[in-house]
Parts: sequence; structure tokens; C-alpha cells
Amino acid sequence: MKRFALYIIILYNVLLLSGCRDTLVLPEEQPRAEAERTVIVYMAADNSLTSNVREDTMEMVRGKNFIPENVNVIVYIDDKPNKPAIYELSAKNGMQPWKRYGEELCSTNQDVMLDVLRQIEHYFPARHYGITFWSHATGWAPRRYTFGKDETHGTTTKESEMEIPVLRDVLAQLPKFDYIFFDACFMQCIEVAYELRDVTHYMIGSPAEIPAPGAPYDKVIGALCAGDINGIINGYNSGYPMGSYPGALLSCIDCTQLDALAEATGILLTPLYMERQEYNRTDFQYYCTNLAKYTYYFDMRTTMCRLLSAEDYAAWMELFDKAVPLRLLSESHTWFARHCDKPVVADPECYGGVSMFVPLNKYDTYGWNADFQKTSWYEALGWAETGW
Repeated sequence: MKRFALYIIILYNVLLLSGCRDTLVLPEEQPRAEAERTVIVYMAADNSLTSNVREDTMEMVRGKNFIPENVNVIVYIDDKPNKPAIYELSAKNGMQPWKRYGEELCSTNQDVMLDVLRQIEHYFPARHYGITFWSHATGWAPRRYTFGKDETHGTTTKESEMEIPVLRDVLAQLPKFDYIFFDACFMQCIEVAYELRDVTHYMIGSPAEIPAPGAPYDKVIGALCAGDINGIINGYNSGYPMGSYPGALLSCIDCTQLDALAEATGILLTPLYMERQEYNRTDFQYYCTNLAKYTYYFDMRTTMCRLLSAEDYAAWMELFDKAVPLRLLSESHTWFARHCDKPVVADPECYGGVSMFVPLNKYDTYGWNADFQKTSWYEALGWAETGW
């Protein structure tokens, strides 16, 4: 009988998350009582990842017993088969619809995202907030889907994506987050973290590509609810290796330490690049080799290790360790990659888990150097003095 009841619950949730979203559910009129934390999962899945939505949401349902009573878990889903919807996940009721939209939305549009997040903040107030961004992503570089990719229905826009300064402007209109967890490729770069430093305390993600299944949510949901940074990263890692996926490179950035790190990095790095000096990129750890679509995304710590004297590097590492208090390397020192020829961390001793742009003359062809000049990190370090 217990097995039959469990089967009914699972079947119900599968049907709930499939094609049954064609009616509009209006949210309740009164906000909930203030919770300890509201955890938001923002799934911009109207793209090639849409087939992964069901598995990840079922993982969330499997992990529902790790959700405390004083924590709200709210999941926004915009996938291909259905119109967007907002769900509430709880230990008692599993995944329940809270609002279904009657029209297609572009979830990487700043007004849409802000409206969704403001509704969640209003109706599910809390003393603390954490958010997971789930989608495709490519880091800081403009003119690509830096965060998210939405192949909208019923509009003239085939694809839409959100650049990082726009994401920052959206989040700046909400309460500051305890953490932002990017379950998306390439987002753990210093340029993104510096842009978002005032809207979150911690930023969690990968400097490289992540496996298509992403985070094992049944293993991380409890840590998301507790705001446990170590638990999020270690829970993610515990789900791998999985099939052909060896694992993911992960780290946590403490954004309160980034101004000090930027100042020290600029003092040490820019003198080496005066008059557009460049260095042999093969000495650095790269996370991407597909220049037609992305930059190289060099490991920040490895780059500084190669360029600085031992004394300067040791002094810089004191600040880097404060800014990146946790970094995790898969046991195989590899990661899943479609855009990197050799996805192997060659020097684990210098692995930092955060990427950094390093200008090269060849990037002029792709516009990367010009794009880099638009970042807050470029300005903070004083790169303009170098001629880059």
C-alpha cells in the first residue's frame, strides 16, 4: 500500500510538470508570514535544456523532506512545451502550482524577470534570500547568451539572452541575496562576480562547462535551504561521476572581499601588460578553446601564479583565499566539455576555480578586447593604462 501511495505521488508530480499548465492559477491575495529563508530556483529552460527540466524537478521532489517548515522553496519554470509557471515546493505537499501564466514569456527579459522575482519576494517574504539561476550561460562576454537563452514563442524574437549588467540591475531592485548559485556554464568568472558584488554575499558556480544534468537537487536542496555554501558545493560534487560526465569544477566567491582583491590584482597585473604586452597563453589554464563562440576563460589563480614573482604571488594569495574560500576539483581533474579541446586541469596545485579574462591581440578579431573594456572589472583594475 505504501508503494502504491508513493507511486501515485510521483505520478501526480510528473503530470503536474508536464503538459497540464493551460489554465491560469491566480496567486493568493495575502503574503505569507515572514520565513527564515526564501529559496528561488529560476529555470530559464525555453531552449535545448528543456528536456532536463523534468529530471531536475523530480530531484527536487525527492529531496523535499530536507525543506524545513520555516523555509519557502519557490521554483519558476519556463520550458518549451508549456507556458511559464511558478511552483511551491514543501516537505508536506511536494511540488504545487502557485501561479500559471496564460501567455508565453521571455524569461531573460529584464522586466519579466523583475516582475517574477518581485512577486515571489512579496508573497513569500523572508529574513534571508537565496537564488539559483538555471539555464545556458557563457560568463561575462556580451553578444552571447551571457546568462540564459530563451527561444520565445509567439514573438518576433527567436532567441534572447541577458547580459550581466542587466542582471545586476534587476537584482539591485530586490533584497540582497545571501547567495547566487549559477547552475549554468562559465558563470564563475571574476568579471561576473565583480559586477554582482553588491547584490549578493556569495556566488557559487563553475568557471567551465557543467554537465547537462546539472546539480543533483535531491542532494543540494537541504543546503540551499540552510544557506550552507559548503553543503551546496559538496552536495553537487557527490552526484558525480555520472555516466559519461566526470564531474564539475566548482567554487564559492565571497563578494565582500572583491574590492580588496581587485585593488591588489590591478597593482600587480597591469604593470606587466603595459603597451599591450601579451604572454604565452599556453602557460595558463584555460577552460574553453572555441574562440568562435567564447573567450578562453583562463583560471585566475593559475594565471597569477605564472605571471607574478613568488613573493608577490604569496601576498596576492592571502587576498584570493579570502575572496574564494572554497574551491572544488573533481577527482579526475577533468570536466564535461564541448567547447574545450583538452578539459583537464594540468596544475591542480594552482587551481583557483574562478576564471579571468587575459587580453590577447588575436582577440581583436572577435571583439573580446573591446567587450572587456565595458566591464567594471576592467575599470577597477586600471586596464586602460596598459593600452588594452
